[in-house]
Amino acid sequence: MRTRAIRCLASLIAIALLLLFAAPALAAPSDYDASAPQTLAADQLYADAAIVIDADTGEVLFTKNASARMYPASTTKIMTLLLALETGWDLDTVVTIPPEAQNIAADSSIVPVYAGETMTFRDLLYGMMLRSGNDAANAVAVLVSGSVPAFVERMNARAAELGCTDTHFANAHGYHDDNHYTTAQDMARIAQAGMQNETFRQIVSTYAYTLNISGRGEVPITNGNLMINPDGAYYDEDCIGIKTGFHSRAGYCFIGAAARDGVSLITVALGCEQREYTWTDTSRLFDFGFSCYTGYSVGQMFELAGDEIAAIRVSNAAEDDEMGGLLTLEITNISDSEYERMVRTGDEVGLDAALADFVARSSVVPVSDLAAPVVEGEIIGSFSYTALDGEEITATVIAGRSVEEQPEPTTVYDVFPFLRVFDSTLVKLLAIVLALLVLVLILRARAARRRRERRRQELYEQRRREYMQRRRAAERSYYDRRPPSRRPASGTRRPPQRTGRNRRRD
Repeated sequence: MRTRAIRCLASLIAIALLLLFAAPALAAPSDYDASAPQTLAADQLYADAAIVIDADTGEVLFTKNASARMYPASTTKIMTLLLALETGWDLDTVVTIPPEAQNIAADSSIVPVYAGETMTFRDLLYGMMLRSGNDAANAVAVLVSGSVPAFVERMNARAAELGCTDTHFANAHGYHDDNHYTTAQDMARIAQAGMQNETFRQIVSTYAYTLNISGRGEVPITNGNLMINPDGAYYDEDCIGIKTGFHSRAGYCFIGAAARDGVSLITVALGCEQREYTWTDTSRLFDFGFSCYTGYSVGQMFELAGDEIAAIRVSNAAEDDEMGGLLTLEITNISDSEYERMVRTGDEVGLDAALADFVARSSVVPVSDLAAPVVEGEIIGSFSYTALDGEEITATVIAGRSVEEQPEPTTVYDVFPFLRVFDSTLVKLLAIVLALLVLVLILRARAARRRRERRRQELYEQRRREYMQRRRAAERSYYDRRPPSRRPASGTRRPPQRTGRNRRRD
């Protein structure tokens, strides 16, 4: 009895010491300000090691002992899933569970699946990830590589390819082994590679699934990730995965992924003392990660896009319009005024890329026959934008300024208004007939003039001939009156006679 009393006393002292020294670790950091997530500090997390990275670029946003060697527990299965999907297998292939599925410790987490059962490869992967089945992980390893050791070699080789510098796997499921370790930074790299695979993303973001196993029929399962449970206390609408893990040496672990308005994050929290702390830490890591980005509303993005989408040229603008008829546009009545497009703060290249994507996802439909005059604030058309998550956001497009119309040109009617009476179809026809009549008269007058000219020419020729005839007759009469002695000899050329003003005066 004395020995038992001593043991009980020793146990009570041990428990008291444990509570004394463990209480600070279990207590939530009291100085964390949820309203200012960007101020997160390392000592405000429960995890022994943590990290946040941009899932698209790999940029590290926050770390806490990220390079410290840790045990990953069942988060190991993200590498198992990644390798299984990279084989290119048809996921609807029916597979038979190998005997190695049962080569696991008695306290392992299981689906369960049993040797000889058949199911699709897809269902086996869902069982491994949602139920964290060590039996399913062994089955995947044997099916993919022929044996567990061969598969583990591929795991380590793939980790090295991904740049994991302090990771070594000893099994396919993460059950404790002193030679099975990693770092928060390395697990973030593996998770980043996995989330680039669409099927990987689909599996790790699923909360509930139904397996179909031969001999047992439908077997419903749920995910241990409470952050994707819509009815759970830790539900986070931004969370899209990935994997929980636990054993006594590793503590509680969680590798998370979140997406919001164009930003994707990967978080790792390793070595938490309670399961709930993984959700708390991950939520804080998510909030910190998103705080590294600036949110732009649809209206702000529309304005920043400028002439790419926020301007349109109208016809009939005044010649002296300062913008040459280019009408600046604004949007109002936005269907989702709380939507924001996230862009890394201070990243000009990233902002330009986001604006280009915004323009590609947007459309402006103006009213038909858009022409000046336009009044500032006048409704010009409609706007629509398809967000990254598929949400359709609409708005009304209005004129951002007024545009004066081009005045009508001055015509003869402005000077002589009475002439408008002639601006009719009947008058125009009469004018055409009159013009044709005048043309006929002109042509007839020209013909008569040509006839008169010909007649004058004929009379001139006739008179010239008569004159020449009289002249020749007069010359003959003159020679005939001269005495014979003065007449020129026969054959002698008669000298020319001078008459009128050409006659030489003697």
